[in-house]
Amino acid sequence: MKLEDGWAGFIKTMINEIKRIFCNPLIYASIVVGLIVINRPLIEVLWSGVVESGSISQFLSIPLATSDFTPFAAVFCALPFAASFCDDYNSGNYLYIISRSGTKKYVAIKSLSVALSGGVTMAGIMLGTIIFCGVLADSPDTPEKISFMRNSIWVRSGIIYIANGYFYLFMRVLFAFLFGCVWASVGLLISIVYTNKYVAYISPFVVYQFLWFVFSETKWNPVYLLRGDSNFIPSLSFVLIYQVTSLSLLLIASFVLIRRKVRL
Repeated sequence: MKLEDGWAGFIKTMINEIKRIFCNPLIYASIVVGLIVINRPLIEVLWSGVVESGSISQFLSIPLATSDFTPFAAVFCALPFAASFCDDYNSGNYLYIISRSGTKKYVAIKSLSVALSGGVTMAGIMLGTIIFCGVLADSPDTPEKISFMRNSIWVRSGIIYIANGYFYLFMRVLFAFLFGCVWASVGLLISIVYTNKYVAYISPFVVYQFLWFVFSETKWNPVYLLRGDSNFIPSLSFVLIYQVTSLSLLLIASFVLIRRKVRL
């Protein structure tokens, strides 16, 4: 069987892989459960009547700061698709895909699609939360109402005031997307070595918790990169460079390891 040619073959195979992501109920389950977990404190506050009005940032601060979501966020990144290489490898399905697209294309597509699955999941959770808070908000963000954020990068950089706050909310989603890409890729990388899907699900959480302990209250703690709210994060560019660099290194490592594992 001839290999599919050039970029056309790459794009076709990538589309098929993306279809696998969105046909997998785990991505929808992860987003729905994630939305429930992250918004539980806000729902409880609304139900109790303690808070009835506010701006979008005031409402958004409740789920981001008080929910149990952040400590377990890496799990939601890995669930949708991080185990897909294990499924391909253990079933032998990778042989069929490689025979059609070639090893390099398969490796690149697998690494990128897993990262994408985590990114979409986390972006979906963050976007859903922002929309929920936006529906509840009955007043705009003002310097007085966001005074509790004065030491955050959002206020220090002035980004929160750009385009009526929409760019700030976009950056929140972008941070979540990059965070999801990174931690889904962590699951993929470790599962290449230990081709067990449960390793793909659990390993990101283990590494995540370990780094949280090691880096503690520092700018290098990857846990704080999801929200970007901690006072010791120096700038927006720091978060973006840190996440993009981490993701690039993980993608390169996955590319090398998968290629060694499946080379025909």
